Amino acid sequence: MSQAPKRITLDEAAARRMLLAQAIETSDTQGKLLSPVEREEIDRLALQFASRQSSANPVSDANVQAFLNERARQVLGVVENRNPALASLQERRPWTRWLAVAAFLAAGLFGAATDRIANPHRVDLLSLPLLAIVGWNLAIYCALIASYVLQRRKQQQPNQERPASFMRWAEGLRGWHRRAGQLRATVTAVFTRQWYGATAALQTQRWRKVLHLAAAGWAFGIGLSLFARGLVVEYRVGWESTFLNADQVHAALRVLLMPAMALFPFEPFSVQDIASLQFSNGSGAMAGARWVYIYATLLAVVVIVPRLALALYARWRERVLSRRVVLSLSDAYYQRLLGMLNPTRVQLGLLALRDQDRHALLRVMQPRNQAFSPAESAPGEWQPLMRTSTGEALWIADIPPASQPQPAQPVNTSHSWAGRAFGRLMKPRPADAARPVPSPQQAAHDDSDVMLIVVQGASDLEAVQPARSEAPKSTLLLVNSPADTGREVAVALCRAKARTLGLHAEVLGFEQFAQSWVQAPVLLDALARCMPSHKKAAFARLSEAWLQRNQALFEESMQVIATQLLDAAREVEEARSALPYVKRLISTTDRQADALARKAAMATVVERLQRSVRQSHARLLRLHGIDDAKGMLLEQPLKEKFDVQAPINAKEAGLAGAATGAASGASIDLVTGGLTLGAAAALGALIGGGAAYAGAAWKNRATPAGTTLVQLSDEMLQTMLAAALLRYLAIADFERSAKPAVAESGETAVLWESRVVAAVEARKDSLARFWAEARTQPGQGQTAVALGDELQKAMRVVLEGLHSASQSQGVL
Repeated sequence: MSQAPKRITLDEAAARRMLLAQAIETSDTQGKLLSPVEREEIDRLALQFASRQSSANPVSDANVQAFLNERARQVLGVVENRNPALASLQERRPWTRWLAVAAFLAAGLFGAATDRIANPHRVDLLSLPLLAIVGWNLAIYCALIASYVLQRRKQQQPNQERPASFMRWAEGLRGWHRRAGQLRATVTAVFTRQWYGATAALQTQRWRKVLHLAAAGWAFGIGLSLFARGLVVEYRVGWESTFLNADQVHAALRVLLMPAMALFPFEPFSVQDIASLQFSNGSGAMAGARWVYIYATLLAVVVIVPRLALALYARWRERVLSRRVVLSLSDAYYQRLLGMLNPTRVQLGLLALRDQDRHALLRVMQPRNQAFSPAESAPGEWQPLMRTSTGEALWIADIPPASQPQPAQPVNTSHSWAGRAFGRLMKPRPADAARPVPSPQQAAHDDSDVMLIVVQGASDLEAVQPARSEAPKSTLLLVNSPADTGREVAVALCRAKARTLGLHAEVLGFEQFAQSWVQAPVLLDALARCMPSHKKAAFARLSEAWLQRNQALFEESMQVIATQLLDAAREVEEARSALPYVKRLISTTDRQADALARKAAMATVVERLQRSVRQSHARLLRLHGIDDAKGMLLEQPLKEKFDVQAPINAKEAGLAGAATGAASGASIDLVTGGLTLGAAAALGALIGGGAAYAGAAWKNRATPAGTTLVQLSDEMLQTMLAAALLRYLAIADFERSAKPAVAESGETAVLWESRVVAAVEARKDSLARFWAEARTQPGQGQTAVALGDELQKAMRVVLEGLHSASQSQGVL
């Protein structure tokens, strides 16, 4: 597999786009600028663009640059529609391009306005400002030369030229963007810090260019001021000093003016000339033009020309560096993107002595709702388990516990010297001998990142130890001990046996990870600890995709149950009766006729409910990849109780309540499997006089006059919900089991039932609100989503309680 580059070199515009896109995506954790759906679409489009490149290597520098650049364009294109100011950071500010020119002009004006070198009528040969300007510039030149020599001696890594001032300022932005509450301020701060960190050398050259031009402009302004004032003022040239005499001043001026005197044909000056220019001996020389030219030439030779040359060099370096911005790709953000171009393949070798152990593990790692089946593959053949959206793949291969020995080569047993000599001559030389070709099983073993060894007890380790001793591999030992043995003891014995054999392995019992999808993090964390370091990041993304897949299936399953229950809550059927209610009380025949009408209505509702239950059950089976024939083993019994709503008079309700409840009672049993809820569900009317009075007031408002409505009560909906959750438990268990757990253990059925009924009862009040909304509101979109979320919370409590209990009790 080709290695992705650790850094890329690109032009300034592309680097700004990439770093700004990185700052936006890493700061926008809530999806305000880019939603997760938009990010996935951007990834897809960028990958399509990269796939059209001509490079044969998907992680070549050119291909990586093209992919990252195109992706950054896509990101900024979306952000520009929502926050144009933020997207505009991808372009350099226009004023930065004119900063150098502005600095030169401003410094020139400042130098022209300086009057410290000479007063309007006098040029001082020992002007301290002039001496400071010359000395400062000479010191700067020495510092630049020393810096260049030191940099040549040190072998610096790319992108490590980071001036301390820039980095201190950039790192200070960390605290600033934490204080800034707005997303725009946070993104701007993060981008600025990353940009100056990546382009420190470029920014250094730009500031050097500005400073060199400012220094040249200042000296140019001073010289220009000398000539400009000389047009209207007659300079008097001289010097004065308390401690220096003419000889010393002459020596100092010879050194100071040496560059100008050496390059230009100025008339030399003697000690007598200098002595005559002392202001204390007279009024100084009247002809100052000569000295003005000398001093202006000195500024040009020492300051203006070198500084302009350095500015040109800085400009050249700026152009070079602006085309060679180096970005490190070691950040997690870029590692994720590179994983899309060069997906990592994580390979697991599976070694088991028994087919039942092998299949038990494969049912956990490869649910039935996937299209491929490693259990049916040939030994040593790699089969995919899952892939991420960025291309990483998890593969598994079945490796037999031991290989058949190779047939022995015939040995030359000739006892004569001629026979032995002939045998040596005919024996192939090592270079000509055919190299052994490894078997698919051996190749799979060698290519495995982690070996999964499945055993039932410590005694099995002796059989699998020789198979793995050929090459040391990271090993995860999985103990699938029988249900009638102490599983914790079996795991402890396997761990001790592995240490005795020198097998350094993680050890897990099946009860820790194999019972339900909620235990998946246990297995994934163990695999992550065994994974080679260079594949840990890819496996982390695979683990995340694994958990997201489980969560999506769980959410969709709960949504199926929620939709079916809301439909059941809306089920209602009218049983019309033309007889007055009082006559129904007196006449047994009329009362029986009315009961028959209500039972017919109940039968209609039951028929619709049966169809709804079958549809939701089939939908759950399809979601979990279980065919209908095997699904018949999982159907739950369902007994339903109906609430008969009759248009009775509120005043007569208490008188007739008990008789009505007894006369109209009937039971309907929707048995579809072998697990019972343990509670009889009756089709009844009102129970007791007080309850009848309260119920009559509600029914008179809810039902048309002269009709009887048959509808599920809240209690019955809770019973149906418990049955539906038990059905889901059976399906989710059967997805990773050879047989339904409830068919093998009565204890399991009791445990499941108690946990589910308790979870439903604990949410009785909140569920009642959903039933009421379903009966009164025609639409169910928002209600179904909210009920699905509520069922997820309830079912998670059930699953976590079940598997914590089963681990302690040894119940699958």
